Amino acid sequence: MAKITPRPNGPLLAQEVPNLSGTNGKAIDPGKPAYALCRCGQSQNKPFCDGSHTDAGFTSDNGDAKIRNKAVSYKGQVEGKEVTISYTPVLCGHIADCQRLHRAVFDPTQKPWIQPENGTLEGITAVIAACPSGALRMSVGEGEPKHIDSDEVSIRVVRNGPYIVKNVELEADFNGEGASQKEYILCRCGHSKNKPFCDGTHYDLKWRDH
Repeated sequence: MAKITPRPNGPLLAQEVPNLSGTNGKAIDPGKPAYALCRCGQSQNKPFCDGSHTDAGFTSDNGDAKIRNKAVSYKGQVEGKEVTISYTPVLCGHIADCQRLHRAVFDPTQKPWIQPENGTLEGITAVIAACPSGALRMSVGEGEPKHIDSDEVSIRVVRNGPYIVKNVELEADFNGEGASQKEYILCRCGHSKNKPFCDGTHYDLKWRDH
């Protein structure tokens, strides 16, 4: 079974994950069924761990960090139907697929930044399915907003950003209201306040992976 185990103050141990791809989208062959992925941001052999976390004094402890792990709901009429979009800030990695795919609804220059009534059901559904972190979820009519998960089993490295993980068991507690246990993003810069998950801090710090 594909699995990821965060090692205390150390790397992410990945086992039996069939697809690992780099920042260029090309497949990476780790050469063995189990391998360690860097999560301190300091390795000279990214995405793999080279032991730099020890010298860097990396800690996997989030301390008493205060994170925005509650969901915020945005409602609107879309094509005659009541649509609710739920967003959990701490889960967002600022990859911005939502803005790229349907900026009429997802526009951080507007208040509120999510306005369902400006979009289409097709466009909003595409965004929810593309959201790599599970930060965005939706419902049409009654019911709990949900993320749209895929069947792919993989880890993808985002340039200057996190690991996007799909359908890999994670040995960690999921912190963040509405978090998907099937699709999530893991911190790669070492500065997240919601480790092992990415909380977008790499974006704020302008972290670079080279």
